[in-house]
Amino acid sequence: MATILRPDATRGDAAADATRRDPATERAVHRIYVGLAWSTLGRLPLMSTDLRGQVEVQLIVLARRLDVEPVAVRAAADRVRLLLRLKPTHSLSTLVPRLKQGSQEALTAAGRGVHWASGYAATTISADAVRDTIRRIDRLD
Repeated sequence: MATILRPDATRGDAAADATRRDPATERAVHRIYVGLAWSTLGRLPLMSTDLRGQVEVQLIVLARRLDVEPVAVRAAADRVRLLLRLKPTHSLSTLVPRLKQGSQEALTAAGRGVHWASGYAATTISADAVRDTIRRIDRLD
């Protein structure tokens, strides 16, 4: 399982508000959580258990390179689901294609015949729902 938890992502108290003030810098600290999902081409179950782990690691590395915080990442045989913490400057229309393309390139380089379907699902997640979202992603088979 390659699920990542931030210590404050599951507290469910005032520190998990969507926006709060950081007294050290007097700047707003944004907590923008987005749930993402996309499937394999034709939603075929093409990813074996070992490949799922590789995909999860690759998505975590790619997200961090794009300055996005991966909160939870899970690959199933036919899809992936992610919970990401974004900055206000991030654009899903730029971010998601980079995640999909980068992970696709890694799969191709590894000689795996897995391709992503076009499109994706995205939804905002409130700070109060982060813990439940992590649990749902973690239960994905």
